[in-house]
Amino acid sequence: MTLAISVTGLIIYLSSVPGLTIIGNNSTVDQVVSNLAHIPAYALLTYLWIMTFCPGKFFKNEVIAYLILIGLVLFSISDEIHQSFVPGRTASAIDVGLDLLGISAGYLYFKLTRKAY
Repeated sequence: MTLAISVTGLIIYLSSVPGLTIIGNNSTVDQVVSNLAHIPAYALLTYLWIMTFCPGKFFKNEVIAYLILIGLVLFSISDEIHQSFVPGRTASAIDVGLDLLGISAGYLYFKLTRKAY
């Protein structure tokens, strides 16, 4: 659980940094890289949270996973709202969409790497 909480905290921290850039020059390339970084970040976050609550072989009750997925979608939306209050940052529906792709990828990876028992 510690790793899942740490990655969640890192995402919150990074979204709190005013005018954060990855490459460092606010170019179009930097914007594309920053946006695409949402996908692996949320895929990892999803995988870690599901592994925390559903360790071992594929879980029999998917309700837990669906609750985690709903929580992550709400976290993504709240993170974008939070960013709208940070100087130099804006909220973006595109970022939420990229987060949803990452959440889906993390869930799919988890399901593909676990055997159904």
